[in-house]
Amino acid sequence: MVVNGHGDMTRALIGNLIGEIMVNAGVAGAVVDGAVRDVQALSEMGLAVYARAVTPAGPFKDGPGTIGAPVAVGGVVAVVVAGDVLVGDADGVVVVARHRVQEVVDAVDGIGEKEQALRRRILAARPERAVMA
Repeated sequence: MVVNGHGDMTRALIGNLIGEIMVNAGVAGAVVDGAVRDVQALSEMGLAVYARAVTPAGPFKDGPGTIGAPVAVGGVVAVVVAGDVLVGDADGVVVVARHRVQEVVDAVDGIGEKEQALRRRILAARPERAVMA
């Protein structure tokens, strides 16, 4: 799920109650251009949540909002549409357009192999160093 909170960090857009609803709906995670709360509870639910900020202030309960519409967040030009694939780790989030998923998967495999080969060469060239106490 991708939520455009327009970067507002004063109120959480997702907390543990909305997290429970997300889990019930089969949502695996969220990218939120805004704040969230109840981070530990969301994590314990198995939700991967990427947000601009964390705040204890709860969400407003009366909208506005649209579900299923294309959305752009975080000042990124690319628009996320239903069916796109989002992949995230501790370094950030990448959006892959649905029609490019196989192309990207194929490219990632090759990049990983090249990086592993480079890492082996770097480690092989590392000089032996005396252990300093």
